[in-house]
Amino acid sequence: MSTEEVQGRMAEEINLLRQLVELATAKKEALYDNDLEAIRQVVDKEEQALIIVERFQQLDEAQIRDCGDFKQYMQERAALLAQLKEINLLNQQLLEDALAIVDYSLKLIHGEEENQLYGSSGKVEAAAGNQPVLNWRG
Repeated sequence: MSTEEVQGRMAEEINLLRQLVELATAKKEALYDNDLEAIRQVVDKEEQALIIVERFQQLDEAQIRDCGDFKQYMQERAALLAQLKEINLLNQQLLEDALAIVDYSLKLIHGEEENQLYGSSGKVEAAAGNQPVLNWRG
């Protein structure tokens, strides 16, 4: 691979990492706003970007070192990867929080089956405070 091709590939990788950081930031904003349509659009764009990532051939480090911009490329690449990791960890936490709220809401609506106890009559009864909000059984 020629020096120009290696530099072009390095530039492609940096641009792709920037795009992934922008998408992760957009996903974070959509999660904050609880905008499901925006989340879906961002996930679709992320999937398209990841298809491009899968097609990337790993550059040989010796080829990269031969280029004059090696140090700058590695620093920018490391910074973008760290930023992407940080945003993705925050997004993961936001999703876990949203799932916890959904789980709590479902337990509140349906009641917690695992908290049923035997009553004084010997029959299974729901523990006090764990009655479902809606009576699904009629």
